[in-house]
Amino acid sequence: MNFSLTLGLLLLPAVALADPLALERELNELRVEVEVSELETDSGAGIESGLVQVMITNNERFKVACQLHPGETEAAPGLDSTPITIIAPEGRRALTMSGEYGDSTLNALLTCIRDE
Repeated sequence: MNFSLTLGLLLLPAVALADPLALERELNELRVEVEVSELETDSGAGIESGLVQVMITNNERFKVACQLHPGETEAAPGLDSTPITIIAPEGRRALTMSGEYGDSTLNALLTCIRDE
């Protein structure tokens, strides 16, 4: 079997399991857990359109405020920052981001701070 074909077949599962969101994190030393999942995706002519979810678990004894911001390279008008989400102590909340982007991975920044 051709070596490059074999290598391509071996890499196929890794490509299929790629994260839908390249997430940069500014968690300000807070104890929060972050999970990323893809909810739905439509493809067409070099544009990916989809919805990704970031699930945040607050492991602190105080409330935290978190917000998702689209990455600087995301130029589509549908990608706006999400509203600030307050998460109770030991609570769990989901933030979602949707839009069209020219790559198969959406770039975003998650910021979390202590809510006074």
